[in-house]
Amino acid sequence: MTIQEIRKADNVENAIKAFGTVARRNELLARGCTAWELKQAVAAGTVQAVARGYFALPEADPLDVQFAQHQARRTCFTKAEELGLWVIRPMQQPHVAVAHGRPVPGCVVHRVKGGQTLTNIMRQCVRCGTQVEALTVLESAVVLKKCTIGQLRKAFSGRGDTAGRAIVEMIDPQSQSIVEPVARYYLKQAGYNVQGQAAVRGVGHLDLLVEGILGVETDGEQYHNTPRGWAEDLRRDNLLVIEGIWKLRIPAAVVLYHPELMLRWVRQALERIESSNK
Repeated sequence: MTIQEIRKADNVENAIKAFGTVARRNELLARGCTAWELKQAVAAGTVQAVARGYFALPEADPLDVQFAQHQARRTCFTKAEELGLWVIRPMQQPHVAVAHGRPVPGCVVHRVKGGQTLTNIMRQCVRCGTQVEALTVLESAVVLKKCTIGQLRKAFSGRGDTAGRAIVEMIDPQSQSIVEPVARYYLKQAGYNVQGQAAVRGVGHLDLLVEGILGVETDGEQYHNTPRGWAEDLRRDNLLVIEGIWKLRIPAAVVLYHPELMLRWVRQALERIESSNK
């Protein structure tokens, strides 16, 4: 290959990387690649033509190649997870968007024509998942500054968006992790009054305050299983005792995957608080 040919091949590779490891021809052309450059990159072996109108890097994810061969793309919760939004658990089968509507082996198919916006993806999550699953996606979009609550209200203002509007009204933009909306959701569904990121003098903010008397901290391993996190937890726990505030510290895994256990602990703690105040 000549130096010029190498540069052209690099241009195509870099363009594909902007989309991951697989990209459509029209996407690459829109990024400035030419049909001749695509042809030269394939001839040089730096890029592979994996399906009609689709090009991939040699190290492409086999799943992405499969999607290309079926003219499919990630959507719904599968796309939300790729975008870094909060998804409680990965889907057992990838959710894909296709225009043709035909089955894609091993996938849940959504028939979608044209491009996909963030709003399209969130609307699919509302229609496809449970209320709490959709809440985590929509709330994370707000927390991560991908959209505002006002924009969501406008997006879900149609006649068929009743379910979406109900979820938007549950959003707390102060949440700091996926565990908080999940815990808040189940506690409110159980009939409890719940305040998120409740300020306590000298302590800081509790993840949740239930019935105004029971603090709930939802602990994830990433922060709390560190020397600094452990020391801060001890400081806060001591100050909460001094302030006379009862508190539960509940592992994230319990909140996300065993909410019934969380609800039992909260009920038992509230009963104990009530009995101690008699």
